[in-house]
Amino acid sequence: MASTDDGADTPTDQQILSHFVARKLRENGGTISIPTVTYAVSDVADLTANEAGALITNGRGTIYTIGRDQHGEGQVEGVDPIGAEPAVVAERFGGPAPTDADFITLDGVDEAVEAALVAAGYGSLEELSEADPETVATKINDELDARAEVADFDDLNGLTSSEITDLQHQDITTKRDLAQADPQYVESQSQSSTLRAAKIRQVQRRVADDVDIWDTSDAQSLMTEAHRQLPASNEIAATQIERHKARKETLGHAGAVITEVEEQTDTVGEPLAVVRDDLDPADPEANYVSDIGRNEPAPVNTGFPILKDVGYDLVPKPDTHPDAGHSALPTDEDGEVVPPTVPVERDLQLPLDELIAKKLGRNVPVRIVGPRGSGKNYLMKYLCYKTNRGYRSLDVDKATMPQDLFGPIAPDENGKLEPKNAEVKQGLLNGDVIVLNEFPVMQAGAAMSLHQLLNENKIVIKSHGQEIEPHPQARVVITMNPPTREYRDSEPMNSATRGRFRSFWQGYPDTVEDEVRALDQQVNTGQPVVDEQTLEKIVEFAHRTRKDDLSNWPTLSTRNLTIVCEHIADGASPNAAMKNVLRMVAEPNQHPEDAFESLGEIL
Repeated sequence: MASTDDGADTPTDQQILSHFVARKLRENGGTISIPTVTYAVSDVADLTANEAGALITNGRGTIYTIGRDQHGEGQVEGVDPIGAEPAVVAERFGGPAPTDADFITLDGVDEAVEAALVAAGYGSLEELSEADPETVATKINDELDARAEVADFDDLNGLTSSEITDLQHQDITTKRDLAQADPQYVESQSQSSTLRAAKIRQVQRRVADDVDIWDTSDAQSLMTEAHRQLPASNEIAATQIERHKARKETLGHAGAVITEVEEQTDTVGEPLAVVRDDLDPADPEANYVSDIGRNEPAPVNTGFPILKDVGYDLVPKPDTHPDAGHSALPTDEDGEVVPPTVPVERDLQLPLDELIAKKLGRNVPVRIVGPRGSGKNYLMKYLCYKTNRGYRSLDVDKATMPQDLFGPIAPDENGKLEPKNAEVKQGLLNGDVIVLNEFPVMQAGAAMSLHQLLNENKIVIKSHGQEIEPHPQARVVITMNPPTREYRDSEPMNSATRGRFRSFWQGYPDTVEDEVRALDQQVNTGQPVVDEQTLEKIVEFAHRTRKDDLSNWPTLSTRNLTIVCEHIADGASPNAAMKNVLRMVAEPNQHPEDAFESLGEIL
């Protein structure tokens, strides 16, 4: 056993154990059983299971947080490690615990590479992450070249003594020199008739595994990992300050913006084919063109008119816009709005954006049915963005009444009773796309108040004493979850109401590849925070949760996976991030713990 003096150079058993537990908790993504710890710690310390168990018992409440699982087995839930991490623990887990300044914690970085980075003037992970990859590769190679030892080429089969001498005359004295030499140039400078370019390539292949030549791609991967290890607080703080400044510059202040509903007199613009003489109604430039998902190779003109951009406030904005708000559309590294991942409608076998755009072009009501987080609202928001249309979304519930849709009768400043416009009525007047979420949850009376609008494209609001024929660009879309056990608050639609809509099923992305690409575009904008391999693993697991035979598992949506990635960016391990989200989305009849064992097989 090690020394028991905490101040000594030799770490104590308790110090080793506490850091070992900290690493295991991080690796496991959460709690870990006491027997697992007490038996495994023998990898790094001369401790029996009983001795390790006694140390945990002695440190309970001060060093270790202890609980029990559903079977009553003791679990370590947290730890406050003692002192610095001992070298034996760092070696067991492949290197020291990550810190902001240690380049050696990055994959592929040893002492020589770290020295090269320091010599090049990179003083922190942040500086490295913002460097030029070509420069980084050059600096590393230069330092490794300087440190390389003169090699004995006699052990390279195929080279004669005269050829080795020839190489040395050309200052090729190390394996790194040989690996980076230009075979054609070496041949041209050779005094030997046998030292040909082909032979140089042969011996280069033999030394390839012995040397580490960095290229721009290697440097970019290193910089990406450096960015991932940076504290998330840096980026969070910088982003918020930039948004605050941009909002203040645009609006003249950084406070709240209040707009009275009845004062929203602006309307959407007219169709481009109306205001521009150079466009015919059928021109692709005049309409929404479906060029995502299955339609990417051969875009489809949907005939759904694009409106003139008149600065209408309710047109969705990219997240780079200072007044974008929480419903902003994410953008990629080029500042372009990230398109939705569009599945093929399960019965009609056509991309969903194409189908919905064509129905909206016909001005018929649309119903989108699909599981939570499948992107129903994002798709509608994207269509509105691409066509310069107002997006007006309203979440309804059992308490929603007709006056909540159209507006109450209320006194004005003089006490005179007059109608006030609510969201649906205002959207009809302004020409918006009105999206009513979870429509079937409304009481029958509220839903039936829309029947005339759905049938005749006009509506009589008796309490207002008005008959309204909507703005010609106004559209009505409803969304709902499927009426299954998992969505116990979702109700089947009244058949009379249901028949008035063109209905489509929007499921999750069709393939793992599609969903990985969508996630990558959403979470890895600018500097990547989650590597592609990890994205593939979490998406593969999410697809397992969506299988019908695993109904006792919580279902992970694409939206849930963006939260998983956010947790990873904030410093959590992938395993821990997935466990947290599984617990948070679980319904009362589901058991997230049942999924944890399979989760360990993937992450």
